[in-house]
Amino acid sequence: MLSGGGARAAYEVGVLRAIYDGKGPAADRPPEVFCGTGAGAFNAAVLASRLPNQFPTPIAYLESLWADEIPREGRMRHSRVYRKRVDLGMFFDWPYLWRRPVKSWMQFFGDLGYVMPRQLKRIGQALAGGGLAAAVDLAIWNDTSPMRRLITESVNLGIIREGETGDGPLRILRVIAAERGTGKPRIFRNEDFTEGAGYLAVLASCALPILFSPVKIEGKEFFYGGLVMQAPLGPAVEAGCSVIHLMHNEPRLDVDPGASAFESLNRAITVALAATLDRDIAARARMNQLLDAHAAAGTAPIAELAKERRVVVHQYRPKKVLGGKTGFLDFSRSQIEDAIAEGEKDAAAHDCEKEGCLL
Repeated sequence: MLSGGGARAAYEVGVLRAIYDGKGPAADRPPEVFCGTGAGAFNAAVLASRLPNQFPTPIAYLESLWADEIPREGRMRHSRVYRKRVDLGMFFDWPYLWRRPVKSWMQFFGDLGYVMPRQLKRIGQALAGGGLAAAVDLAIWNDTSPMRRLITESVNLGIIREGETGDGPLRILRVIAAERGTGKPRIFRNEDFTEGAGYLAVLASCALPILFSPVKIEGKEFFYGGLVMQAPLGPAVEAGCSVIHLMHNEPRLDVDPGASAFESLNRAITVALAATLDRDIAARARMNQLLDAHAAAGTAPIAELAKERRVVVHQYRPKKVLGGKTGFLDFSRSQIEDAIAEGEKDAAAHDCEKEGCLL
C-alpha cells in the first residue's frame, strides 16, 4: 500500500528496496498486490507493469526513475513532474538560453498564448461576482505534460492488464483517484488500464487540486486520490491481501503553523486522513480478534465473518518531515536520494511494536 505525498513518495522506494532485499518483516516473498494513490499510484503502476524476472528488476527500475529521471528532464529547467509556464527565470539562465535560444522564446510565447486567455477569463468571472478566489487558478500556470510523458514511457499497460488474470506471476494493481464534483473514490483495476484510460488513471491520481488540472477520463474529471483515500487499505484487503506493507510518507506530527500555505494544506489533509486510516486499522484489529477467538474455540464464524480473513499490516513511517516544509514539491536529486536512503534505513530497522503494526 503506497500513499501519496509528491516527492516524499521517494521514501517508499527505499522501503520497497529493503523489502525486496529481504530486510523488512515478513519479506519472504515478493509483493503480489500493489495499491497506490498520488505518487504512490505511480510507484504501484511501475512495479505492477514489470515482471519479477525482468531486467532491470522492478524495484531497480523504479529506483532509477526516481534517482535519475524524475529530478530533471534532459537539459530542461524543470523536473519530469511538472513545468512552470511563463518561466521568466529562464531569461537569466544563460547556459540554458545558449543551448536553446529559439525554443526558449517559442516556449515562452506559447505559454503566454495558453495562460493569458484563461487567466483573463478567471479575472472576468471574479469581477462578475465570483469573488477574488475565482481569479486564482494556479493549475493554469503548471504544465503536467512532463509527468504524462514519464508515465507513458515507464508503465507497460499490456503487462498490467495481464497481471491479474494472465498466466504469468500475479500482479494485482489498484489505483485510486477522486471524482470531481462528487468526491467519490474511483478504484482503477487491472482491466481498466486500457490504452485510452490507463496512463490517465495514474496521472489523475497524482493531480493535486489547486496546483494541477483535473484529468478527464471517459467523460468524467478526476484528481488526487489522496483526498479520499490516502492509504488504500480497503482495496488491498478486497484484492485478497493477508499480509500488507503500508507505507506512509509523513511522520506522526500535527500541522506546522510555520509551514507554507500549500504545505499546511497537505499536512492538514494527511492528518485528517491518517485519523480515518487509524480507525480502519482498529476495525481490522477487532476483526482479527474475532477470527482468532473462533479459531481458538474451534467454532465456525457467523455468516458475516465467513468471507473475512485475518490480515497483518506492517506500517512504515519516516521519523521526520522529509524535504523540509516544502518537500512534497521538491523533486531535486539530493532530496530524492535522502528520502530513498531514509526509507531503506527505517525498513531495515523496522520495529513492529513501535510502529503500531497489526499482527
